[in-house]
Amino acid sequence: MNSPKPWPEPSPVDRALLESIRKAVVEYDEAMVLSACSTVVDRGMDAYMAIFDGLVAGMEEVGGLFDRQEYFVPELLMCADTVYAGLNMLRPHVRPRPQARPSGTALIGVIEGDIHDIGKNMVKMVFEIAGYKINDLGSDVGIRKFVQEATESKPDLILVSVMMTTCVPRVKDLVIELRKAAPWAPIMVGGCSMDEETVYKLGGDGAAPDAHNALRVAVALMEKLRSEIKGRQGE
Repeated sequence: MNSPKPWPEPSPVDRALLESIRKAVVEYDEAMVLSACSTVVDRGMDAYMAIFDGLVAGMEEVGGLFDRQEYFVPELLMCADTVYAGLNMLRPHVRPRPQARPSGTALIGVIEGDIHDIGKNMVKMVFEIAGYKINDLGSDVGIRKFVQEATESKPDLILVSVMMTTCVPRVKDLVIELRKAAPWAPIMVGGCSMDEETVYKLGGDGAAPDAHNALRVAVALMEKLRSEIKGRQGE
């Protein structure tokens, strides 16, 4: 079950702006998205809300169009460029969430064979706002690279993004190797191809339906793991 959204209920004017942002993403109209995002900033609207209920909502609709073969790779890339244009304008205005005060380090990357990094970048932004130091490996990251960075940087948490269904089978092998390299670190796997049940079957520790819930799940996982380690040490 999703937790409540960590932003205020939008006013009618805010809703209209969010709809403009969503529509601009779907129509890959950068001028429209920049105009709407500029108004968001001028009005003092919650930038976090504009990102998730505007930009991300639009990209979720684009994903549906892509799945139905109404949009293809060129449209997908133009929509992604539109999202990044809006994100670059809004990100400096995102206020830290008062309930999100953890700190630590996280390793994040998109699995090998997958170049779709919008979801990964959204999660990265949320964790950075919460005070995490992020080691971003980018997209199309092989098992060897993940393992090397996990061994060298010793992260508190490992985040794996998988958007393409064809790449899901690779998660199991990646998790096996990461367990050997960094047994102390919870492994979260996210993306439109993943749900909690699938992640557990592949050996991961957790999943979240969206970026802002990913932080909550990650903190709970790390607290649970630390409690287990402390309990074993006390035996």
